[in-house]
Amino acid sequence: MTVLTASQKKTFAKPSVSQPIKPLLISILNQKGGVGKTTIAVNLSYALAKRGIETILIDGDPNRSTLVGARSIVYSESVPLRVMSETASVGQTGNCRHFFIDTKARPEPLDLEEIVHRSTLILIPSSTKQDELRVTCSTVKLLDSVSSKKHRVVLNRIHPNTGEETLSAFKSGLRSQGIPVFESVIRDYAVYDEAFGRGLSVSQLRGKTVEKAWSDIQQLLEEILNG
Repeated sequence: MTVLTASQKKTFAKPSVSQPIKPLLISILNQKGGVGKTTIAVNLSYALAKRGIETILIDGDPNRSTLVGARSIVYSESVPLRVMSETASVGQTGNCRHFFIDTKARPEPLDLEEIVHRSTLILIPSSTKQDELRVTCSTVKLLDSVSSKKHRVVLNRIHPNTGEETLSAFKSGLRSQGIPVFESVIRDYAVYDEAFGRGLSVSQLRGKTVEKAWSDIQQLLEEILNG
């Protein structure tokens, strides 16, 4: 796997923005660690910045995994993305109106209230594994307990061969429990791990599955922007 050169990046055309989007403050949250919060935060924020929209990615986890996972992303006028710790972000966000926050694992009730208050959307990644789904349902109950109406689950790390009928059944099962779910899913491609190891967005790599992985991210972003 190689990293795209400047000329090769031209093959990934930057989507145009037809109209201004509303200010975003998207918190990526789950009570369970290891569900892919940071990978989604890095790639979604990069996807928005690729559209020429100034974006800030804030690392709210004491482990600083986001700063590590985005350490090699090259910032330029064409990709106006800044990555900073939650502490460093105070007073340094300027006029930026679009934020992604990778929250710390297992936030306390007071943390949840603050997250609900400040966020326009709370994105909860979860695989379809039973242990993760149990924690995801628990996370949703906690958010319900603080009167959140802003959260939605995204099925993440889904095996690429999982059929649409199976995915629909999982989504229907969650919705029957009153849990809102994105239609978009993020499939489990090895390029995500490689990109994270290099401190890059997955779209900055080359390979057979890069375009598939990046398409999942773009579809999720579109669903977020379209409400």
